Amino acid sequence: MSLDAIEAIDAVDWSAIPNPTWHRCDDPERVAHALRLLTVSTTANETGDAASLLAGGGFVCGHAAMVFPAAYAATPVLLDLVEHGRRPRIKEAALGLLADALGYFPTAGHNRVDTPYGTGVPLCCAIARLIRGRRSALLAQGNYGKRLLAQAELHWRMTVEETELHPDGTLTAFAALEGTPFETPGEAEVHSARSERPATSVWIDTLTADASGAACFQLGHTPYEALPGSVLYPAECGRREH
Repeated sequence: MSLDAIEAIDAVDWSAIPNPTWHRCDDPERVAHALRLLTVSTTANETGDAASLLAGGGFVCGHAAMVFPAAYAATPVLLDLVEHGRRPRIKEAALGLLADALGYFPTAGHNRVDTPYGTGVPLCCAIARLIRGRRSALLAQGNYGKRLLAQAELHWRMTVEETELHPDGTLTAFAALEGTPFETPGEAEVHSARSERPATSVWIDTLTADASGAACFQLGHTPYEALPGSVLYPAECGRREH
C-alpha cells in the first residue's frame, strides 16, 4: 500500500493548486509532504505529527475551520489510507482529516474546483462525491465511517436525464440523484452541459426519489440550463466560504 500511495501522491501536480493565503504553511507542496509522512508512519508520534501538519495548513486549518483547494487532490489518498492504511492509527487519522475537509469552509474565492466530470464544482460537493465512491470501505470502519458517509450524502448531486415542459411554463425533470433526498422547496445551482457559463440558481418546488436514486423534480420556471445532461448541486454549497 505504501508504494501505491506514494505513487498517487507523486502523480498530482501540487504546484498547480492555488494557495489562497500565500502563507508558506499553506503551500500545497506541504500537503504532499505530510501525506507521504502519514503513509509511511510507523509510530503513534509519527502518525500524529503528520496529521498535525495536514490539520495546520494547506489541507485544512483547524483553528480557523478552513479547508483549502488541495484537500480535493488529497482526498483520494486519504481514502486509500482509510481502506489500506498499515496501522489503525493511520486509518483513524485519515478519517478525522476527511471529516474536517468536508465540514470546514473554504477561503473566499477558492470554494470551487475543476473535476473530470465538470468545472467549477463546489469544493465540498467534489470531496463528498469522492467519499461516496468509497462507501464499502468506509462502512467497514464502523461508526466513524458511517458518520462520514452520512455527512457526504447531504452534499447531493442530480444529473438531469429527461425534461417535460408544461404549458404554464413549469418544468418536470427526471434525474439520477446521488446523496440524500432534500426538503423542498429548495434552491439549487445548475451546471449546464451545453455552456461554460457560471452556474444558475433555480428553485426546486417538489422532489420525489426512490432508493435507487431515480428522482423526479419540478421547477417553477424553466431556465435554459436545465436540460438533459445538466447537473444540480445545493446552492448553499456554492456559497460556502470564509
